[in-house]
Amino acid sequence: MPKIDVTIISGRTAEQGAGLEEGKTSERYAQSTSLIELSPADAEALGIDEGGTVKVTTPHGVVVVHSKRSEGLEEGLAFFPYGPWANQVFGASTYGTGMPLYKGVEAEIEPSGEDVPSLEDIVDGFRSGS
Repeated sequence: MPKIDVTIISGRTAEQGAGLEEGKTSERYAQSTSLIELSPADAEALGIDEGGTVKVTTPHGVVVVHSKRSEGLEEGLAFFPYGPWANQVFGASTYGTGMPLYKGVEAEIEPSGEDVPSLEDIVDGFRSGS
């Protein structure tokens, strides 16, 4: 199975902001944050279609999310919107700044046939310590 190494950056999106207006438990918010944007070249290297699921692995954790092609990204760079899914792969350390690092996180991405976990799955996993 193909795998690629990327550098993840994160931030807010307009669609995420609209979802926030409906609430963090809304379907719109979940759809706007349970995805990672990849360059067309990286998506092609993985052999995935738009919306296909991928496994994102960093030294801090693993999560399965939908993929989205983004013409604005260079090969080797991925964008992961802030949210519960991204939080699974970003470290908790703030290095004294009060804010974890959400830029420049090295990750491995590979195609996945697994389902994207729901918000409830993520919260339940947190509660159980997994």
